[in-house]
Amino acid sequence: MYWNHNSAYYPWVKKKTEKCETVLDAGCSDGSLALFLSDRTKRIVGIDTDPHCIEKAISRNIGRNTEFVNVSFENYRTDMKFDAVVFVASIHHMNMAEALKKAKSLLSPSGKLLIVGLSRPSTVTDWLWEAARVIPSKIISSLHHMQTSEQLRIRTDYRFMKMDEIRKIIQREIPTASIRYALHYRYLLEWTNR
Repeated sequence: MYWNHNSAYYPWVKKKTEKCETVLDAGCSDGSLALFLSDRTKRIVGIDTDPHCIEKAISRNIGRNTEFVNVSFENYRTDMKFDAVVFVASIHHMNMAEALKKAKSLLSPSGKLLIVGLSRPSTVTDWLWEAARVIPSKIISSLHHMQTSEQLRIRTDYRFMKMDEIRKIIQREIPTASIRYALHYRYLLEWTNR
């Protein structure tokens, strides 16, 4: 298993989904999160728009209780309700407000929405957080021999929303969500469907 700034948060996702029976990985990339979460009892559905990533995801997860679909989150259709909908470095590829609305509609009662997201700083506090995480992130990345998405041939997009825009959308769509800065230039969001 490779390590990068996204996989660094797989343990967080795993802890938050340990009691979940069904998980939707929105923007599943190469299926590495599904592989990490799979305990042969969970049903994991991964969706992604990149057919190359879906092929890799299927080959990595043979014999597990997983399903991978080559479709955008916006166009994904199912009658299934999920105990967790997870976005790891993928929601910035989408219209965030619409993605949050759809994610809420796919959650079972008490289902969890989890986001490992990327943003651009917009306030002085944001910039201070950004500066504070540079050196620790570089050291940890070096120790783990980080492999970037480009090295892994995973589609990337560096057009991130500003953090104040993200906060406004969250306040409007899921005001009870918990959001916090994390290391490796990410924020972590958690919301429970009540």
